[in-house]
Amino acid sequence: MAQTDTLKSEDTQSSDILEEFLGDTPRATEWRELRGALRERLRAMLRSRDTETEPLALAALEAQIAALRKQVAVLETEEVVAQFVEDSVKASLARAPAYGSLEGEDE
Repeated sequence: MAQTDTLKSEDTQSSDILEEFLGDTPRATEWRELRGALRERLRAMLRSRDTETEPLALAALEAQIAALRKQVAVLETEEVVAQFVEDSVKASLARAPAYGSLEGEDE
């Protein structure tokens, strides 16, 4: 039980450090959720496009679809970058105990 508590404490500490490092930048999971919401919106627009017969409305839908596709791609990039940063910070934290404390070694 004590080992489980220690692991939870380390996870909490790692999460706190990661939050501090990222600041106001969303986590990868948040980017993924935002991207998912936009993809749902894109699917709805694609369904609307399939039933639209008015040329002007169809042109407007096409422009919105193109813009949403770009936004989905940007959010995917942000998600990948955030995941890389998160993984890098976690890996650094995992290696830190193996190297020990560097403070006071010169003394």
